[in-house]
Amino acid sequence: MWWSVRIRGDAEAHLGAFLAELRGKRRSASLLLRAGGVLPRFFRHLRCERIRDLRRVEERHVVSFVLRLRKREGLSAATQGMYLSAVRAFLGFLVERRVILRNPAQDVALPHAERLPRAVPSVAQARRLMAAPPAWTARGRRDRAILETLYGCGLRVGECLGLALSDLDLAERVLFVRNGKGKVDRRVPVPGRAAAALEVYLKQGRIAFVRDPREETLFLSQEGRRLSRERVGQVVRGYAREAKIPEGVHNHALRHAYATHLLQGGADVREVQVLLGHKRLETTALYTRVLSDDLRRIVDRAHPRGRRSP
Repeated sequence: MWWSVRIRGDAEAHLGAFLAELRGKRRSASLLLRAGGVLPRFFRHLRCERIRDLRRVEERHVVSFVLRLRKREGLSAATQGMYLSAVRAFLGFLVERRVILRNPAQDVALPHAERLPRAVPSVAQARRLMAAPPAWTARGRRDRAILETLYGCGLRVGECLGLALSDLDLAERVLFVRNGKGKVDRRVPVPGRAAAALEVYLKQGRIAFVRDPREETLFLSQEGRRLSRERVGQVVRGYAREAKIPEGVHNHALRHAYATHLLQGGADVREVQVLLGHKRLETTALYTRVLSDDLRRIVDRAHPRGRRSP
């Protein structure tokens, strides 16, 4: 059908230019990966809506795309929001290029997740997880450094994968996180065990993955390239099974564990907000609900008046 050929050619050309601009602006690798995966799906949706030209895209087409993600594919609110953000950025790029007059996704509300995941590892579970990778193999040293960085520094997965060698200062035990969420840079302290794991990886592990000596990425794949989110997810889930952690633990759960355990240890919620790179205190305050639930269970179990029966 001629209309599907038309939008496919135009869309792919604009997508290539959009990705080139993101690379030129040194935007995060996670954004590039997300845009490269999400936008072709958006184009397929437009073809299903019989849109022949990108100039005919309206707000209702963007809304129907989000509804499709929610109802037919069952994606979480957080994932829907990431997809919509990629579509909005692309359409904004088309406005700048004067391909379209206005951004039809500009006023579409981002789906917002108000709940934290149920599976937040306990301190004991996190300790077992950190110890799970074998210390005598290069892959084990790399994987332990990744786990310790995610849990010890509270990074988002994309932030962790985007780290370069120059972003790590082991002497000062500080990580420099570039282009975090909202394009905000921040410095994050590296706790002692994470620093030790990173030092072992740099001295005895990373060299096994280097294929190009000019490569600056901190965590490398077997092919000498930046690791993917999917691979990190496999790493976390695999070692969680080895550590016999019963709940389903994923990579972002380690960030939640970082915040929850800091609050349990007495950190102030505003301090945790800075460490996590949250713009809004309300986002960080979600973790206090987890803490409140923990304390409520302790009181119900231990206090003489905690039981309902007289």
